[in-house]
Amino acid sequence: MKFFKRPCLVFVSAITLLATSVCAEPMQQDNIHIRSWNSFATNIFKLHELTIADKKVRKTSHPGGYSGQKDFYIEEQFFVDNNLISIIQWEKENPDNMHSIEFFIYDDKGRVVRDYAAAYLPTYRNAPTQTLVSLHQYNGDLHAFRSFDASGYRVVERCSGTLKDEPFEMMLDEDEIAEAVGDDKGVMASADYQACFKGLPVEAGKYLVPQ
Repeated sequence: MKFFKRPCLVFVSAITLLATSVCAEPMQQDNIHIRSWNSFATNIFKLHELTIADKKVRKTSHPGGYSGQKDFYIEEQFFVDNNLISIIQWEKENPDNMHSIEFFIYDDKGRVVRDYAAAYLPTYRNAPTQTLVSLHQYNGDLHAFRSFDASGYRVVERCSGTLKDEPFEMMLDEDEIAEAVGDDKGVMASADYQACFKGLPVEAGKYLVPQ
């Protein structure tokens, strides 16, 4: 993570299909994707606004960017009760354009139980190129999360902590998940995997709508 004790969030590439022909069906499919992913980003921002509306909020901000675009955005960080609630980046030259947003939901022990994220490329505004909803759980000394994109596809799983008195780390990317699902002798059937992920939903379900 970039700073502080920022909740663990892994952005993974999500392929955005842009229509390259006049064929009606591909264009329709792409328009659905564009609308749904933009709606997802907008709904994260609405959840952010609703959450901080009646709270005592501490906000910090600083510039940031990329190689060749070092001052591309202004990043705002919002804290409530010392918990990092959200991180929003706004394009410096187009301040109404949200470049990225992350939002974190905590349990009564101060642990992240759910987080949302959406990000646009610097030169691409049709729709976010990355979206995530991550569901977290804590089993003993293990912290596991399962992430989905805004279309509901399972894109990353990660677990870290201590298992059998030893440091433990496990991560599956989108391809590894696809290969492992349904393999009753593979990694998902292992005791270590079950210690991490047993009990976590395998679908985002209602949480595809930020809440």
